[in-house]
Amino acid sequence: MSAADPNAGTLAAVDTSLQETKPEVSSAMVRIGDTENPDLKGILVLSDTDKAMVLPKVASPHLNIIDPAPGLVVYDTTAHQIAVFNGQGWSFWGPK
Repeated sequence: MSAADPNAGTLAAVDTSLQETKPEVSSAMVRIGDTENPDLKGILVLSDTDKAMVLPKVASPHLNIIDPAPGLVVYDTTAHQIAVFNGQGWSFWGPK
């Protein structure tokens, strides 16, 4: 918040009238790959026997991602590791 900003800290009104009549579907999900296996649970299911997920590639994400969201996962092209932001700090997974 900036002292120069007169709206800093002010909550804005949100118009939710379009969604108020829409029920939440607890079984909603996106399934990519193996669509035949009903036992796979999750909001996003990636399943295949000969393909894999490719993460976004970022050089030194701890230096170059300004405001990371908790749970953010990228491939660090500088360190050649998986980088995960937990909301407070970065963890790096890779070969020893």
